[in-house]
Amino acid sequence: MFNKQAVTALASLALAKEAVAFNAHRHSHEERDIVHAHTHVEIVTEWVTVTAGPGQPAPSPDYAAPQNPLTTTPTYVVVQTPAAVEPPAPVVPPTTLQTAVVATPVTSPKEEGAQDTPKKETSSGSTGTSGGKRGFAYNDASLVKNFFTNGNECTNCPWAYNWDSSDNGLSQPGVEYVPQLWGPIDVHLQRWEQNVASSIKAGSTHILSFNECDMPSQCNLDASSAADAHIKHVNPFSKQVKIGSPAVTNSNIPGQGLDWLKAWVDACDAKGCVYDFCVVHWYSPLEAADTLFTHIKQASEICGGKPVWLTEFAPLSHDDSAVSSWIQTNIPKLDALKELERYSFFMVAEGNGKLISSGGLSGAGKAYASA
Repeated sequence: MFNKQAVTALASLALAKEAVAFNAHRHSHEERDIVHAHTHVEIVTEWVTVTAGPGQPAPSPDYAAPQNPLTTTPTYVVVQTPAAVEPPAPVVPPTTLQTAVVATPVTSPKEEGAQDTPKKETSSGSTGTSGGKRGFAYNDASLVKNFFTNGNECTNCPWAYNWDSSDNGLSQPGVEYVPQLWGPIDVHLQRWEQNVASSIKAGSTHILSFNECDMPSQCNLDASSAADAHIKHVNPFSKQVKIGSPAVTNSNIPGQGLDWLKAWVDACDAKGCVYDFCVVHWYSPLEAADTLFTHIKQASEICGGKPVWLTEFAPLSHDDSAVSSWIQTNIPKLDALKELERYSFFMVAEGNGKLISSGGLSGAGKAYASA
């Protein structure tokens, strides 16, 4: 792992070269980060991936995927050109890493049952129980209430998700919970059908497919296998809800990011996936905000003009004041972007650059609520 001096040196070098596509993906519970660096300078960067998830024995794979131990390990990559969670356990907030080992799938919901409830119609920019695109990415459901108490009123925040298929206690009136199948592995599949059915009964009108199959540390599936798994486990709900594609990063490594999304869309065109919108993530420096909007527009083009959900994004900064200013500047632009249907900042949690501080909203959280 780089020491502070090395990180400072690399950062200075990157800024000197005007690196505008530095990408990092951070899932944090105790200030643990995923860092993915992309700059104009040819450097070797270090990935340290820690994702929240329950520990469990490795199941027998149904699709090709690694069976690494659930530990934090660095991966080294050489980056040449600019570019760009595992959910909590069912009840107890998770603290361990979940690598993607794909299990033998369970039985999917029957199409006949899915036809009983017609798909709920929504429109871009006005989904959920009230108007607005803004939502919450959370692990601890109790923290979401901070956006609606103590003088805060996030009037344009009608939805939330937590990388899981159970809301784990989310009870904020007017906020739609959106279930996600993090990956087609036993720990998620064994709860997926029942949890989605319960969420639909409670008012959910959307579901999300897998989390970052383009990343070895996350769902980690090739596009064709992900299309097969999506058809088996997600398609059956297509008569009841709107469906999102697997989420991808803004990595520019060949085969990742939008490259992976295009391969998945091509596979789905041939195989018959059902999806109503495409899902992306974005992490880059404060000064690279323009790449966020380009990323969203390119994703929409790849998906044939379908709307886009931005379910994780943040500028790379631990300065609450700088992040607050970035939010105030760029959230109105996201609200105005026609290709974008919903977005959620990373994340509703304690920590530098995040939306919660000392049990209440941080400066960034207040900016996110009011922008």
